[in-house]
Amino acid sequence: MLYDDSWRFCYDVLTPEEMRRTEQKAFALGVPSLLLMEHAAIAVIDELEKALGGSCKQKRVLFLCGTGNNGGDGLAAARLFAMRGGKPTVYLTGEPKTPDAKTNRVWAEKLGVPVLNLREMPEKQLPFREAGFAENFDGAVDALLGTGLRGEPDALTSGLIHAAASDFARRKPVIAVDIPSGIDGTTGDAPGARISANVTVTFHAPKPGLYLTEKRDSVGKIVTADIGLWGMFDLQEMTYDPTCRVFAPPAIRLLHARKRTAHKGDSGRVLIYAGKLGMAGAAAMCAKAAVTAGAGLSTIACEKEIIPILQTLVPNAMCMDIQDAIKNPPACDVFAVGCGLGQSEAIWQSILRLWNPEKPSVWDADALNLLSKHEMKLGENAIITPHPGEASRLLGWPMEKIMADRLETARALAEKYGCTAVLKSDVTVICKIEEGKPKYYLNTVGSPALAKGGSGDALTGILAALLHDLGPMETLERSALACLWHGMAGVVGEEKYGQRELTTDQLISCLHEAERWGRGEIPAPQTFQQY
Repeated sequence: MLYDDSWRFCYDVLTPEEMRRTEQKAFALGVPSLLLMEHAAIAVIDELEKALGGSCKQKRVLFLCGTGNNGGDGLAAARLFAMRGGKPTVYLTGEPKTPDAKTNRVWAEKLGVPVLNLREMPEKQLPFREAGFAENFDGAVDALLGTGLRGEPDALTSGLIHAAASDFARRKPVIAVDIPSGIDGTTGDAPGARISANVTVTFHAPKPGLYLTEKRDSVGKIVTADIGLWGMFDLQEMTYDPTCRVFAPPAIRLLHARKRTAHKGDSGRVLIYAGKLGMAGAAAMCAKAAVTAGAGLSTIACEKEIIPILQTLVPNAMCMDIQDAIKNPPACDVFAVGCGLGQSEAIWQSILRLWNPEKPSVWDADALNLLSKHEMKLGENAIITPHPGEASRLLGWPMEKIMADRLETARALAEKYGCTAVLKSDVTVICKIEEGKPKYYLNTVGSPALAKGGSGDALTGILAALLHDLGPMETLERSALACLWHGMAGVVGEEKYGQRELTTDQLISCLHEAERWGRGEIPAPQTFQQY
């Protein structure tokens, strides 16, 4: 039931609404909804069996089931668990409301599965109110809310979630059906109680909320299960264009080999306006990353005082006094601006003199803070790379709003500034408006080792290098690939140097090993977890 995805470059990520539309198309073509529910239940029990040590026999598992089709999946899974020799108990938060869920309740009860409707019980008799109620079970399956969450759960469901999250507390395996209850399937927002799962079995395609939630520990390992929809997409009627995708490590193979006759002029000329006295390191890290990521010629335009420092730190890059660069701009294919630059009005005027909207550009750090004071459309050739704080200034939104819906934040940035937005965080959201609609990539590969000054400067340099080096690829895909490579280097760096110890210099030095990993020439680092 699981995908063999070791070769896949790219994953579709479907919002709950897109998933519903996909299922409806399948139903219209004659696919029985009850069959999809059965496939989903099989995938859940397969993972539960693994979590229980390889056998269901004589194991006691609690199935928490809501009233919709997520609960129907749980009821079907309880029946299958019993058929594999397990001893399931079902807690219902109300009478099933959908035909398939009702059918699976009948089938489960005919098989002798105990089904308790908690909605019909007095508050004092609710079994989960008893201290240590989880001691009676070897594990649990969460099928309460799924992707149907709207706001905070009601009191009964919230109480059950609190009790399960507290009493199981990762001491025993918890398998979530599609998404842990309490987490929004689109935004990842978790406004109230939520289940903490060891494994989340999501169906057909991952949901954005699994990646974007700030409660990532509650998601656990993500397993994407085929429930019988993919074969239908061979039919013309089932074609679709999801709004969101994820690049996997094998996508690094899109970094094509250069022809044998290549020279530095073929490989991209990057002009970097960055650095000031006291922040020369930011300019150096940006330029060093651009050089390492393949830029043929890198030139740093900067204050005259820091040129000796930069010539020492990045001997492969050329340096120019910013005043000379303004008078006689060097030829370039890509413009990168902002790292350690400062925020004076004179600097903004210098940016405008160097920037050519007809050519690709990357705007980071101080360039973004200046942009927030001089709002303007940058055009489809530009990329902005804000972290949440910079996004807050660019949009004038409070931080709570920025983090509550990162898809909406990235869309608003891309729309307001007319460019590709790279909203940096633990999971980076890349967005561009195409034909009036937002298109997204999520970068889910990275490491806490990247939580250090200098990491963003390195990403700017990698982006600048790849904006020239990838042929006909669109800016959105180039940006996603750069974020992937940067994140993969972070994973490699964590394993080699540690989460706390990794420096930006070391991060850049890991780019080659990360590329070899993506090409399958060396194994993935042991610390790597694909979400």
